[in-house]
Amino acid sequence: MVRIENKKVTFKNDVEKEFDVIVFATGYKSAVNKSLKDYKYALNEDGMPKNNFPHHWKGDHGLYCAGLSRSGLQGVKMDAEAIANDINQTLKLS
Repeated sequence: MVRIENKKVTFKNDVEKEFDVIVFATGYKSAVNKSLKDYKYALNEDGMPKNNFPHHWKGDHGLYCAGLSRSGLQGVKMDAEAIANDINQTLKLS
């Protein structure tokens, strides 16, 4: 990925595609702050959530983080449910 503007992603080969959601799955150590230019909407310099538990999963400007609570698969499940509920609530308001 070279650029993300709203729903449009531009790749290195100049191909552009639109996506509703982008999920970064970076492994055991967060490295998303190295890949995402505007990571400060949700993450600190170490790539971990800037917000404290239990609201660690929600950043600004619609950026969410799942699985960074250091609670294993149960934490991922809880984050995913909270994110889905937040998105559902946002869609109901619009």
